[in-house]
Amino acid sequence: MPITSVSPWWRSPRLLRGVVTALVVVLCIGTQITTSTYAQSRHDGITNKAVADAAQLSDRFFPVALVAVAVVVALVWRHKWPVWISLGISALTIALPLDAITPLFALYAVLLAVTGPWMWASVALATVAEFASVWRDGTGSRVSSWARDMFSMNDGTHFPWWLVVLETAFFLAVTIGLAMLVRSRKALRTSQVHEVRAETKLHALGAEVARQAEREQIAREVHDVLGHRLSLLSLHASGLELASQDPKLAKSAALVREGAQESMADLRSLLAVLRQPSAPDISKALPTLVDLPQLIDESLAAGSPVAAGVFLDRGAELHDQVSRSAYRITQELLTNARRHAPGAPVRLQIDAGPEKGCRSAPPTARPPRQITRSGPATASPVCMSGCSRPAGSRGCGLTTTVRSAPW
Repeated sequence: MPITSVSPWWRSPRLLRGVVTALVVVLCIGTQITTSTYAQSRHDGITNKAVADAAQLSDRFFPVALVAVAVVVALVWRHKWPVWISLGISALTIALPLDAITPLFALYAVLLAVTGPWMWASVALATVAEFASVWRDGTGSRVSSWARDMFSMNDGTHFPWWLVVLETAFFLAVTIGLAMLVRSRKALRTSQVHEVRAETKLHALGAEVARQAEREQIAREVHDVLGHRLSLLSLHASGLELASQDPKLAKSAALVREGAQESMADLRSLLAVLRQPSAPDISKALPTLVDLPQLIDESLAAGSPVAAGVFLDRGAELHDQVSRSAYRITQELLTNARRHAPGAPVRLQIDAGPEKGCRSAPPTARPPRQITRSGPATASPVCMSGCSRPAGSRGCGLTTTVRSAPW
């Protein structure tokens, strides 16, 4: 798993967005208050700078300044409702003597997030608002106009219309260009992320295909070699069973034949798991602790004396992987006992449940109840939890089978 570095708190995206929004609000409030003051100076015909600086907002333009501040505060939610914020600010800028910068910030948010007719409607209305604000600004004197003071135009001269169009186009072009640049960079980052994810999936798929090819090759080799040998073993054991006149030898040959056939069935199931490890039907076909009685019967039939006490508390709810692993371990233990100590008595005791898992219970001072008698192998259900109720009865919840053979 890749290790991702944690950015320091001062580089948090939320913090950066908050700082940018605060700067935008402070800038726009300053320009809006100045624009409201310029509008009053234009209305009163003030041309002297000292008089303009000493003038205060009248009762007529003070509400305009309050509306301007409210418009600026609305920019805080420009990314949540970009279209409605932009359309509202542009409409108010057309109707009232407001500054031309605020509609540009609202339009910038629209260009980042919206496409289609609503984007073009926001651009069109913002263009009209920008043109109206610049045109109003150019009708005043140098002490009440941003544009006249910037271009050092004398009072009383006509402000050219083409300069209004040029200034409007310049501000709109800068806003649209920056928005498209940021939008393209975001699209590039998104495409890079998708490309990395696609490459990761492609590599994972390639690795899975390679593993599947290896599993198929191993499965073919195992099937060709072991399947052939087990078929020959079953065939020879069948011939020996039919040709033998000795009942014990015929019985042993039958056991060999049945063992070879069961081994072939196990081999087929294991090969199916090897080829398709995630198939649910194949996984369910694998033996679990519930199949332990059959395994113990096989050991008894092979002549190994076994005394088994198996505690299964809600065995169907036990995890499949735990149950299958416990079965295979038990199978290996019984096989090793028959191989290295043939004829020696074997004691098997297992305690399993969904809460406690599976464990091999250690010997206790009070041995569990067992059935040991001479003669053929027997099976009897016994509750080995120490209670007086029969195994499997209501309230016991334990199913225990004790099997024994002559010792």
